[in-house]
Amino acid sequence: MHLTYAPIWKEAPFIRLVAALIPGILLQWYCPLPLTIIYIAAGLCLAILAAFGFTNAYTAYQHNWLRAVCIMMLTALLGMWLIHHKNITHQSAWFGHHYTSKAVVIASIKEAPVEKARSFKVLADVYAIAADSKMVRTRGDIILYFQKDSSLLQRIRFGNTIFFNKALQPIQNAGNPGAFDYQRYCLFQGITHQVYLSADEFTVSGRQLQSRFAYWLHEAQQHTLSLLQQHIRGKDEAAVAEALLIGYRENLDREMMQQYADTGVIHVIAISGMHLAMIYGMLIMVLKPLQKNLLTRWLRGLLILAVLWSFTLLSGAGPSILRSAVMFSFIVAGESFTRRVSVYHTLAASAFFLLCSNPFFVWDAGFQLSYAAVLSIVIFNRPITNWWYCRYKIPYATWQMAAVTLSAQLLTTPLSLYHFHQLPNLFLFTNLLVVPLSGLILYGEILLCAVSGMPTVAQWLGFVLEHLLRYMNSFIIYMNSLPFSVTDNIRVTYLQTLLLYASIITIAVWLMKNKKQLLFSALGCLLTFTSIRGIDLVLQYRQSRLVVYNVASYSAIDLIQGGSCYFVGDTAVEQNDFLRNFHLAPARLLYRANRHTVYQPPPVIEWKGKRIIFLQPAIGSLLTAPVQADLVIVSGNPELNMEQLQQLVGDGQLVFDSSCPAWKIRKWKNECDGLHLRPHSVAEDGAFVFKL
Repeated sequence: MHLTYAPIWKEAPFIRLVAALIPGILLQWYCPLPLTIIYIAAGLCLAILAAFGFTNAYTAYQHNWLRAVCIMMLTALLGMWLIHHKNITHQSAWFGHHYTSKAVVIASIKEAPVEKARSFKVLADVYAIAADSKMVRTRGDIILYFQKDSSLLQRIRFGNTIFFNKALQPIQNAGNPGAFDYQRYCLFQGITHQVYLSADEFTVSGRQLQSRFAYWLHEAQQHTLSLLQQHIRGKDEAAVAEALLIGYRENLDREMMQQYADTGVIHVIAISGMHLAMIYGMLIMVLKPLQKNLLTRWLRGLLILAVLWSFTLLSGAGPSILRSAVMFSFIVAGESFTRRVSVYHTLAASAFFLLCSNPFFVWDAGFQLSYAAVLSIVIFNRPITNWWYCRYKIPYATWQMAAVTLSAQLLTTPLSLYHFHQLPNLFLFTNLLVVPLSGLILYGEILLCAVSGMPTVAQWLGFVLEHLLRYMNSFIIYMNSLPFSVTDNIRVTYLQTLLLYASIITIAVWLMKNKKQLLFSALGCLLTFTSIRGIDLVLQYRQSRLVVYNVASYSAIDLIQGGSCYFVGDTAVEQNDFLRNFHLAPARLLYRANRHTVYQPPPVIEWKGKRIIFLQPAIGSLLTAPVQADLVIVSGNPELNMEQLQQLVGDGQLVFDSSCPAWKIRKWKNECDGLHLRPHSVAEDGAFVFKL
């Protein structure tokens, strides 16, 4: 007797819907179609489905494939409609459709001010635009930067309404090669503009425009932060405690955050499904007496859902924790109805509903990693656990925890390489200690909030938590200090990521089903991956290019030859970790230039047969004889006469870097237009890349 199993897509029908929804979302974003075409296509599909109601059962069965195609098409069209509708710039109420330079902006502050190096930053909702004696109710968010003045903090509070009349600046990318697409990231959050306000450029009203629920949520978060800071005195310890409990990372040091990422435990301080699973497990244990009859079982389910969703909203409702909240909601509902649901179906259903609520989650690394981790654990945890068995509880429990960590890495590693370009080599060892320790700290923080009304107990508990956090941080710092703790600067393309996934999946199916042809498919994928990577490395060693970066107020230039780059410009950019990592590192990773050297070139250099002039205030007078240049880079604030410069350097490409004053660049560009010179302003047009 042979047992037959239903295919996974029949056991979990939402898989097919997600498989159609995601391509629809991607298609509409990268190749947008008019809504008219989407509506016509949807009408045709609905008409075909309606026609099945007038056919006999045999004919309907014969053409069942057509019904399935129509349903998949409708789901894909739904994704296309969602991505168009959720784009704030496509909505009629978006403030950008009503804003003019003379309009007064009425905005409501949505968060507590965050201190930056030179300003205070807040997110605000544009409630209305007032112009020409009328006010229009609008939607959309902006980023407000306030002059750094401690007295302003008394005026800038959550929910306050501010009025100002100052030109809004569209959020734009710096245009540096390989850089993070900040403009798209903000657009996905509904943020399109920003503005800097000094103390006398805005008026504050105490009128509250935020909802009561939003106000309560903000107050609850601020109260929690206040409790943690009161009882956990260490700065780094309190910052990690805030991130661990409610995902608040504004006080977390960048270097500390990077160390958690390098050691493979960033998920501990990035609120994820792990935190919600711990809370769910605690609730199951505490509310176990309520599982005796139907009425108390329903009460138990409602209490669990209330706590889980309150925690989810309190922690910011990020994609990964939303996935967990929706999944646990399905599980709790199933238990209340005494029904068990396939985990694949639960995963697919939660993804479907989350994407319907926010289709931009498709691009979110947290969303991708969250689903990849859970799916990887579901598929691989049991086979890996079965590799070894021990009758002693502690060693076997340790092995089970290691098996979970190893299984989660299988499907998350390609995504980690693609998004973060590094591989934590000691992730297994750090997770074995940090995950249970962070769980203990999380429970301790919840208990601290619960006993905060008893000062002596809360003080003692805060003392214990502070030492546990200090130990965890010290362990992370030590592991990260080891020379082999992380392999970084790994560039993996989108195609290479897909090939890695194809290899992992085919190898897994080969091991489970013992089909030899799948082994050859996996080897073929790995061979293709290796070949593409080899070609990339060959091209890298043959490359030669110059990059003028867009770094506000700084001069930053890389001369790239093979795997080496020579930095020219303000050394402050190279020495500042944030500026280097945000502006320079992505391009160096893109071009695989891993060896960096600071270079001080003469005013005129010959590089790969090209003549390059570095024109700065100090050396402008040195160029007296005509020089036929291929590229002229202007830095700082030199005194330039464009007619003389044209005679001096001929018709070479002219580049003004970001250290040049904006008003001077506008003046120079106007002069260039009349002389038919080829100017490029890095501050306005983005980074300049010159292949040599």
